[in-house]
Amino acid sequence: MDFSINLYERPARSGHPVVHKITTLIHSLTGEWFTEDVGQDACKDLMFQNVLCAERDGHLAAFLMFTSTEGTIAISLMAVDPAFHRKGFGSSLLLYLFEHVRQMGFTRIVALTVPPRVKPAYQRTVDFYERHGFSRGKEYTELWLSGALQLVKNLEPEGG
Repeated sequence: MDFSINLYERPARSGHPVVHKITTLIHSLTGEWFTEDVGQDACKDLMFQNVLCAERDGHLAAFLMFTSTEGTIAISLMAVDPAFHRKGFGSSLLLYLFEHVRQMGFTRIVALTVPPRVKPAYQRTVDFYERHGFSRGKEYTELWLSGALQLVKNLEPEGG
């Protein structure tokens, strides 16, 4: 593929221009996928979280924000520009993440998403994660406005 995957560590701390690209993509998806507060929250989160970006010719095609909590990698936000849907950008980011965190010694990744029973469009999100080896975990009714569904992937240790 003719794109690069770049890791930016806590990019908001340095005022990196990728933060603007990420918030622009988030705002373009607000309403359909994200609520109004997600863009502003992402700017703050990027002071403490890392992000993988799939970029082509200076354009942000997709991003995946992640952090670590209690020894587990947590995907906090992921988005693909609709112009790049179904072209492998999201899958490439996940595969890169799997290898990156495995090399650091992590063996578990979790993601939260909107439950499809609340917003049926999110079935596509759940299907995407399940195709990449995630399984459904707990459902949290007290998170977000509509609850959250946990998706979990256990990785084989490096060399295992």
